[in-house]
Amino acid sequence: MTAKEAVPVRTSEPESDDASVIQPIGFTPAPVSTGGHKLFLSPRAIIVAACLLLGAGILVYLLVARSLIIETQPVDADVSVSGLALPLGDGHLVLPGKYNYTVSATGYISQSGEVNVSSDSNSRRAVKLERLPGHLQVVTEPSSVPVRILINGSEVDSQQGLARNISAGRKRITIESERYLPFSKEIEIEGLDNTQIFTANLRPAWANVHITSQPQGATVTVEGEVLGTTPLTAELVQGDRTVSISLPDHKPAEVIVPVTAGVDQTLETVDLNAADGLLRVVSSPEGASVTVNGEYRGRTPMDLELSSNKRHELRFFKDGYGSVNRSIDVDAGQQQQLNVMLKAVFGKVAITSSPEDAQVLIDGKLAGTAGQTFTLPTRSHKITVRKDGYEDYETTIVPSAKLEQSVRAVLLTGEQARWSNVPAEITHSAGGKMLLMRPNAQFTMGSSRREQGRRANEVMRKVALTRPFYIGTTEVTNREFRRYKRQHSSSHTNGISLDNDGLPVVNISWNEAALFCNWLSARDGLTPVYRTERDRIVGFDSGANGYRMLTEAEWAWAARYHRGSMRKFPWGDNLPVGKNSGNYADNSAAQIVPAVLRTYTDRYAATAPVASFPPNPLGVFDLGGNVSEWVHDLYTIGTGLSLKTEENPVGPQDGDYHVIRGSSWRHAGLTELRLSYRDYGAEPRNDVGFRVARWVN
Repeated sequence: MTAKEAVPVRTSEPESDDASVIQPIGFTPAPVSTGGHKLFLSPRAIIVAACLLLGAGILVYLLVARSLIIETQPVDADVSVSGLALPLGDGHLVLPGKYNYTVSATGYISQSGEVNVSSDSNSRRAVKLERLPGHLQVVTEPSSVPVRILINGSEVDSQQGLARNISAGRKRITIESERYLPFSKEIEIEGLDNTQIFTANLRPAWANVHITSQPQGATVTVEGEVLGTTPLTAELVQGDRTVSISLPDHKPAEVIVPVTAGVDQTLETVDLNAADGLLRVVSSPEGASVTVNGEYRGRTPMDLELSSNKRHELRFFKDGYGSVNRSIDVDAGQQQQLNVMLKAVFGKVAITSSPEDAQVLIDGKLAGTAGQTFTLPTRSHKITVRKDGYEDYETTIVPSAKLEQSVRAVLLTGEQARWSNVPAEITHSAGGKMLLMRPNAQFTMGSSRREQGRRANEVMRKVALTRPFYIGTTEVTNREFRRYKRQHSSSHTNGISLDNDGLPVVNISWNEAALFCNWLSARDGLTPVYRTERDRIVGFDSGANGYRMLTEAEWAWAARYHRGSMRKFPWGDNLPVGKNSGNYADNSAAQIVPAVLRTYTDRYAATAPVASFPPNPLGVFDLGGNVSEWVHDLYTIGTGLSLKTEENPVGPQDGDYHVIRGSSWRHAGLTELRLSYRDYGAEPRNDVGFRVARWVN
């Protein structure tokens, strides 16, 4: 029967007539108390489920977790790891990921770090802790001695012998104290914030030194500290000690005493000499030189320290004054003064000038005019002689009281003065000598058509030559040329050598001669004259100051011009050939040249050493004979005597051939022996050389 089925209920009422009818009654279900929500699982089931779940989690943790082992020094250090880290034996069991750790131990500096634990393998980390610094207490014998503590050579702070915070490890400890020898030893500093005891047995660093003096009672001082009076015994620290001994009215003495610790010594008695006296010397006029016993001591006014109880010889002297001698002695420790009067001494100086009537200045002051005699003090004077339009003449002179002196002033114009500073002779770096030429001449080059032996290229030209220049006194020698080109050989002719050092260089082209000039300019720091391209001369700079060959006008002037006229031959104007006048084709050359001078002998079959024959009036050698010479100019032929005067001509810039001037050892004919003879060429010949020149700008 279910709860919803009707249950018949009996009553105690008597049955009525309608008893036969059954009446329904209301039904209300009996209330059921639930006690809250009804559990689907019992508590026991829940506990079992939780245990299973925890076991599963632990199983998963054990399967996923990895070990983290941190090896420490010291081994008993404490290790803490952040997060879920289960201590397990010597390490921790952790899930993969990043963890922070801290390692600490008593007496050590804690150390922290981070470690990354991977899922692939276990992790291991080594951590070595650094010991905390230690402390060192120094105990000395003898005790209570102030000390300085050095660790590995560097001083550290300390108080009452205690040095704090010394890093652990092997250290060299040095203990220093005044008056004691250093004590040094190596020890191991434990660290760990512990204090160690270090005992230092100090040995004395001094010795006893006995000091005496004569006389006694002198004060003894060592390095600024007064120790007492002699005689005394002092404790001196080892080393070289300077002992000063002083006594009133006596000269102080210093003794260097080498002191060795523990080695006592007695010094020799120190003799103290009487003190110097002080002499102040004054002269009138001031500035007199003073000597004492022949030794120079200075100029007045001055103070002289002189040894006492001794005679001294003093001498006073000054330019323009007579000397004064004095003898003097001074008392020990006393001061005296000596006054000296110097008397002026005079001498006579006669001054003349050219031109006359020039002003005379003495020591910068106008004193009169030239032609006078001046009385001057016997000291050094600056003499200036001056006249308008001329450069000043200056000199210095010291008049003599015993002898009258004279000054002759030759005044120069500004131009003359400038040239006086230009040397008349120089030597170039290859060794050749050169003379200064200052031509100021107008002359005619070439020769008249009526002149016997004349060639058509000797056209007459009017030339003004005013530009100063240096000229080589001789032709360039083999020795000089080989400084430029070491392998050059001038060769020989018919077995006769042309290659000796003192002979003129031959068998060179004009281009080689010009390159030598450029090389010489570079050696002497001058501007090259010849412009080059690939060792070929392509032009020239007529404003350059370097070396070059003579221009044709310079060669003609140097060879021919003499006292306003032009010479015909090197020896004069007429035949025959002058004796010893040069090296031409003479009897000696009869075997090697077709024509010779039968009545002339010069002793050389081919070239002769330069300067073997007398120079011309200008001091230049071999302008005629020996070798013909390349000159600067390119070869041209004029059309006739022009009315226009050429000033300092240098020839054209372009052309195929260069001029050759002068006769050589091969020449004997009238045409070639003339100084107006002109030839030309470009290639080397065994009778053609050159000489160098340079302009003076």
